[in-house]
Amino acid sequence: MLKLDWATIAFQAANFLLLTGVLYYVLFRPVMRSIKERVAERERLKQKLAEERREVERLRAELEERLTTAEQEADEIITQVQKEAEARRRELLQEAEKEVERILAEGRSEAEKMRQQAVAQFHDQLLDAVLEVSARVIGQSAPPEVHDRMVRQLNERIWEMGRSEMERVEAFRRSLGERTPTAYVRAARPLSSQQQGELARTLAALADRNVDLEVEIDSSLGAGMRVRLVDIVVENTIAGQLGELRESVSKALKEHEGGK
Repeated sequence: MLKLDWATIAFQAANFLLLTGVLYYVLFRPVMRSIKERVAERERLKQKLAEERREVERLRAELEERLTTAEQEADEIITQVQKEAEARRRELLQEAEKEVERILAEGRSEAEKMRQQAVAQFHDQLLDAVLEVSARVIGQSAPPEVHDRMVRQLNERIWEMGRSEMERVEAFRRSLGERTPTAYVRAARPLSSQQQGELARTLAALADRNVDLEVEIDSSLGAGMRVRLVDIVVENTIAGQLGELRESVSKALKEHEGGK
């Protein structure tokens, strides 16, 4: 029959309980506390990770939204720049067209001026040639009496000047001082000794002193003569009379050209 030692059992049971208590407080409780702390830390890390994931998702969504907005803004900017560039191109094109039109208009105006100047110059040259030829033809076809009559008329004109323009004549005489003036005579035909003498007396009366004559023959005058004494010029020639018609003929040609 088995005999139990209750005291030993009780002692061992007490030791076991004591050991269990010691292990609980010394080992188990710290381990459990450490486990709980690790579990809590793990849960905290999981929450933090989840929050970070949510933040990452939010940032990603925000970034995608910003990218989409940026693309739209970039498209709008590009479209606006293209519109402005097109508007500027059209503006520059219009300015260029206006400048071309202005240059062409100026060119046409300048060309017209040059044409008018060329026509006017041609008319002037033509008139000069016609008048010169006319004076020569008239002078060649006119009898000597016409030349002599025009020479007498010029002498009479100088005498009339001495009577009717005394103030001018007196100023002319004072301007001579003590010198003997020279009269430069251009005649269409040679002057006779009588004609030269009459002219010298006429001019001497006008100047109130002797006057030297320097005669030159110029057939382009047609008939008559031209006299220059200092600043007094008197002319009675076919060329001079035709020259008086020159302005009216030139005006008529310009009016005719302008009416085309």
